[in-house]
Amino acid sequence: MKASSLDILEKAALPPTQSHAILKVMESELAASHELLATTAELAAFRAEANARFDAVATKGELQALGSKLSWVVLTCSFTQLAFLAGMVYFLYAHPGR
Repeated sequence: MKASSLDILEKAALPPTQSHAILKVMESELAASHELLATTAELAAFRAEANARFDAVATKGELQALGSKLSWVVLTCSFTQLAFLAGMVYFLYAHPGR
């Protein structure tokens, strides 16, 4: 615990026990967050493994085929939504006041 941090909390009219508790919680959370960070070596190993899996699964031709399929799905969904909205507009104008 830094004395300056403790002094700041005590100057803010916090009781000493509450100041100590706040600082201990902050220190434990900070220590726990350092354990979750990956090292440069771990990131490099992950990147190499991800690249190897990507190269094994997807070739450029497969990605292009998937892209064309997705564009057709998006186009179909867009036309379906347009037809639905046109039907709703027709219904609302054809049956006013009901």
